[in-house]
Amino acid sequence: MAKDYQIDYKSIFAFILASVILVLVWRTYYGYYILYPFTILGTWFHEMGHGIMSMVVGGSFNKLEIFSNGSGLAHSSYFDSDFYFNKNIALGLVSASGLFGPPIIGSILIIMSKTEKRSKIMLYLLSIVMLISVIIWVRTTVGIVVIISLGSILLYVAIKGNETLQQLVVQFLGVIAIIDTYKQIDYLYTKSFISNGVEKLSDTGAMAERIGLTYNFWATVILILSFTLLLYSLYIRSKKRPAH
Repeated sequence: MAKDYQIDYKSIFAFILASVILVLVWRTYYGYYILYPFTILGTWFHEMGHGIMSMVVGGSFNKLEIFSNGSGLAHSSYFDSDFYFNKNIALGLVSASGLFGPPIIGSILIIMSKTEKRSKIMLYLLSIVMLISVIIWVRTTVGIVVIISLGSILLYVAIKGNETLQQLVVQFLGVIAIIDTYKQIDYLYTKSFISNGVEKLSDTGAMAERIGLTYNFWATVILILSFTLLLYSLYIRSKKRPAH
């Protein structure tokens, strides 16, 4: 019995190669500045992951700060009575969502970029969420300026862009979201860091403290799951019915 679809392996390889190159360029001096707006976008994906999950587990997402150096902070508040389930697991999920949220969104974007109609829908949806987030949560100048600018550009592409451009933009955004975890790999394998003279747990450090095991274990799990999501999304996107 003949297969009812084919896999475009060249497309998968090209996506992975482009992702690796993008990560390497991002980590160079000039690449960082060339891709600076997308550094801020990556931070937005990351911090929105924290913030949205804080609401999912029963807390409040108060504000989002994105700083000029590309770092960010999602401010959430909780009362013990707010949590829908075990407090430590809930807070562990909040920490994990900043790292794993972007790859999930990225994989959805890549899968949806398979068709022109879905690409347009994703551009409308993402641009509107970005602009609404500025009204509700984003509270720093660099965050407001960059997220409004990128959100407006995406909305313009959704309205005026041709179908090919829309698909390419959605694919690019998907890659940007997924590799956000990889371009901060040093942070992944860090237990704590100093911020304004105060030692704070990293996301993986917080996961280890709340859920158990080690921060290195959780960092590796996040990397493996993120890469698995990338491969899965590329596989789904590259499935094609054979020509008859």
